[in-house]
This record gives sequence, structure tokens and C-alpha cells, in this order.
Amino acid sequence: MNKNILLINPPQENTVKAGIEDDFIDIIGYYPPLGLMYLATVLQNNGYSVRLIDCVPQKYSFAEIEREIIDFKPFAVGITTYTMSMVDVLLTVNIVKKIDAQIFTILGGHHTNLYPRESASYQNVDFILNGEAENTLLQLLDNLQNKLDYQKLKQIEGIGFYTDNELYLNPRPAYIKDLNILPLPKREFLPLEIYKSIVGKNKMVATIMSSRGCPFKCTYCYTPNKTYRSRSTQNMIAEIKYLIALGFKEIFFFDDLFALKSEKVIEFADALITENIKIDWSFRARINTITPELVNKVKDSGIHRIQFGIESGVDKTLKRVKKGITTEQTRAAIRLCRKARITTIGNFMIGLPEETETDIENTLKFSRQIGLNYAQYSVLVPYPFTEIYDEGLKNGLFKKDFWQEFANNPIENAKLFKVEYWTQHVTKEFLFKTIKKSFKKFYLRPQTVFNKLREITSWQELVYAVKGAISVIKFNPK
Repeated sequence: MNKNILLINPPQENTVKAGIEDDFIDIIGYYPPLGLMYLATVLQNNGYSVRLIDCVPQKYSFAEIEREIIDFKPFAVGITTYTMSMVDVLLTVNIVKKIDAQIFTILGGHHTNLYPRESASYQNVDFILNGEAENTLLQLLDNLQNKLDYQKLKQIEGIGFYTDNELYLNPRPAYIKDLNILPLPKREFLPLEIYKSIVGKNKMVATIMSSRGCPFKCTYCYTPNKTYRSRSTQNMIAEIKYLIALGFKEIFFFDDLFALKSEKVIEFADALITENIKIDWSFRARINTITPELVNKVKDSGIHRIQFGIESGVDKTLKRVKKGITTEQTRAAIRLCRKARITTIGNFMIGLPEETETDIENTLKFSRQIGLNYAQYSVLVPYPFTEIYDEGLKNGLFKKDFWQEFANNPIENAKLFKVEYWTQHVTKEFLFKTIKKSFKKFYLRPQTVFNKLREITSWQELVYAVKGAISVIKFNPK
């Protein structure tokens, strides 16, 4: 019986443009596809032979995907989806079916959560899985390995498929209540050396997922599951020991809410100290979780940097997007980190609802004044099913539901796809011209350059600093 399963993070040769992030991706670096690693580990632990391809950092073309499928002869191919990359997802699906129409194709990920009906209707797609698929993918494959039973398939949470020319969608997305029951994701499925970060201290950086779900209500963000769940400290410590054994010297907690509660962060830092674990580590945090006790404790445990979603330097804008923080809280948090000599990164967005040119200029000035080591700027992309997008459609600011139009037929509509921005009081031209200036104004200040050179402690950091400087100088978003 064939138990070969191929999991693919598809190429990005035909992604639709939705922001400026792609202009920096080769410089910023790549993080491993943790979601697919979790799936691969669960399947392997249950007797399946799994291969995992991360096409962009591994530089896989469609021709190389085709050769991999012919060589591996998988029983099923699972592909992760993001709306912007759906053209490449569907081209990959078509390759699978061209090689062997009997291979099952399964889609999961962000796009299937947003557009389950459309995803299940795409040509050559056999099944979709909506939600967290560690359990449901295994249930699906076990069913397909035996006599196909559509009644049992219908009981799988979040599944979608066609039977008798009718679309069936299980309306309940799957999610894992206790994250501690998941196995530690095996990193050996992919080459470790291809993952890096321009703000890292070491050549290789491992990412860790500490939580899932988000209870907050920021209007620019869509979270399919609001139920927040966190792994235990000891469960995360076990993963860090495993990563150290593989040769990693630096880790980054990739999820936004590692620091949802300061007590949890302090407990984790205490565990690192108690067990004498020496590793550079970083995490993302909300501004209002930063306390003097937290800063002092993480400093003692080997922290490298803390990354903040600040978004705006104008209080009325923060309130408008329901961020739940104030500019004074931001100043205080960065001041605490600066005093402890902890590297800080601030993420900012411009083009938020009701922003004027003056508001945007004040945000950018704020970003340069508060003592950040790094700043990342972007223009707001109104993503589907966010409060901002729904509001823009309702008040006529966006002329059509451009995400829905694209999702209906990605390959056909990709050439016509165009993001609409929140241009109530500013123009699109102003937003992109301002973004271009914002990077240069932040990073090319003499004091910033001097501070960065003074902070460098390794050859790797120097290489990343030079690459980063070149990218800022050449940066020309469109």
C-alpha cells in the first residue's frame, strides 16, 4: 500500500502584489513552514512516508516539483495556501493531476479558511481542510487508504469536497484545544541552513510557535479562531533542547502572542535560567505587556530582541483601529528595553482609516524618536474579512470586492487583480512615496549607522547589515 505523502509550500512565481513585503524577502530572510512541519511530523509518526518541499528558499521551480512527484510517486499531495499565491497553488495542483490523476490533492491553510467554498470548487482539487489540520489530515488520509467512505469523510471537521456533483462543506473548522499534545515539529524534513533572519545574531535561526488564536480585535487583522491557546513552558523548553541538539544557537517565537501575559514570559525566562540553557532568543510582544520585571528577567536569560506591532504614532489612529495601546505606553516600553540594552523592532503601518498626511508624518517622526533599533514600514493592505475591508466596501471606498473576485478564479483573474488602498484623505502615490522615504530617513541617519556598527558582534551580523543597507538604498516600492 502506497503511504507516500508529499507536502508543498508552493513557488511564488505568480503571486499577486498586495504590499511592499516582497521587495525585501530575499534580504530579510526566510522562516521555515512550521505548519507543514507539524503536519509532516504527525503523519510520519503514524506510519506515512513524508517529503516536504519549501519551494522558495529551496529554489524549486515547477519543473523540479514535477520531477519530485514522478520520483516519489505520492499517494496524496498536500499544499499550503495563501490568497496571494493561489495561482501558483493551482498550477501545482494541475501538475500533480497531469502526472497522475489518481493522486489525491488536498489544500489547507489561510486561503481555504477564508474561501472554503471557492477552494473546494477549483479544478483538480479533491479535498480542502479548514482550520488546524494535524488531526483532520490524518483522518482524511487514513480514510483514503481504506475503502473510500464519504459518510465518514463528512464527519471530519473543516473538510470540503465534491460528491455526486454536489459540494459538501463541514461548517466546523478544526482546531487543537491542547497544543501540548502535538509532537515537536521535526526540522530534519528540510535543510536547516536555508533559514535565516537579517536581524538575527547567528547564521541559522529557528522559529517556535508558542500559541494559537488571538482574542484581540484589531480592525486590520483577520484571525479565524479567537480562542487563545498556549503551550506549557516545559513543552517549549523541550523543543529548545531539541533545537540546540541540532546546532541552533538562536530561536525566535514567531507567533504574535507569546507575551500575552507577562507572567508567562517571566516563567519561561526563569526556566531558561534554572536549566542553564544558553541560547539567543527573541519574541514578538504587545506594547502593554512590557513591565520592568519582565525586561529584567528576559535580559538575564539571554534575550536578543523584542519585536513590537506599534502601527501608529498617533493616539486617535490607534483607537480607530482598536489596537488597545497608546503612544505613551509605546515610549515607556521602548525606554525600558533601551535601558536594558535589548534590541527592539517596531512595525508601523500607514494608510490607516481617517489618516491625514500630517498623521502619517507624525507616525514616521514618532518611529525615529522613540529609540528603536529597527523599524519596518508598510502600507495598509485591506485584507479580506477584516473589519477595515468590510467597512471600505460598505462605504464605497473600495469599488468592488476585489478579493472575492480574485478568489472566484485566481488563474483567470490574476492579471486584472489590483489592491485598493484606504485613500480617504491621502493618495496612493503619497503613500508609496512616503514609504520609500521612511526607510531611508530611519536607517541612513548617521547616528543609526554608528549605533549599528557599534552593536555588531559577529561576521554574520556585518554581512546582514551591509545587505540591509544596500536594500534600503535601492528600495523603490511600486
